[in-house]
Amino acid sequence: MDPVKIYIIDDHHLFIEGLYALLSEEECLEITGCSTDPNDFLENLNQIEADVFLVDINMPEMTGIALSKLIINKRPEARILALTMYNDYRHIEKMIKSGALGYSLKSDNIKELIKAIKSVARGKKFISESIQETVVSKIGTIHRIEETEDIRRSSLTKREVEILMLIIKEFSNKKIAEKLFISERTVETHRKNIFAKTNTNSAISLLKHCIKEGIIHV
Repeated sequence: MDPVKIYIIDDHHLFIEGLYALLSEEECLEITGCSTDPNDFLENLNQIEADVFLVDINMPEMTGIALSKLIINKRPEARILALTMYNDYRHIEKMIKSGALGYSLKSDNIKELIKAIKSVARGKKFISESIQETVVSKIGTIHRIEETEDIRRSSLTKREVEILMLIIKEFSNKKIAEKLFISERTVETHRKNIFAKTNTNSAISLLKHCIKEGIIHV
């Protein structure tokens, strides 16, 4: 299998050098270039070979949010992984809406980062383990989920999607039953089916699956 080609955009030279040294040791990855200047990077974007662009958020010349929008505008097929120190939902949401497929923290270990890179390279969404609880807490404010093509392609039924959202919000079986006017036994059956279909076993792992498969959009 060919290595995943990576291009790094970050305004800190020392961070790029350290990351370059770490990722260069991985046979499954190939770093095709680095840039500390977003404007210079954009001028050469069409000539850059990369499966995944690692993009910092806080850069003086241009934010990673603005840069991601411009990358997608010029190359709609581009796959972007945010690599930042920001762990708040506001930045997560803005980067995802700007076109990033994944969001990782600079404090993540190298194994987690490689997993993120591989996931994004396959066109799958990725949210760092360390910030998934932040996303879960925000999802608690979501009252409904739109029926998307991703949901229609999944094997989940409409009722299972309803219950799935409540599981992620950490509702108990009793509360789900009361909200949907069904028995606790029915809820338990649905819960087992949802976990079996998604190969998950907790609210956090279920959330990760839904983000990855496009069932939930942050």
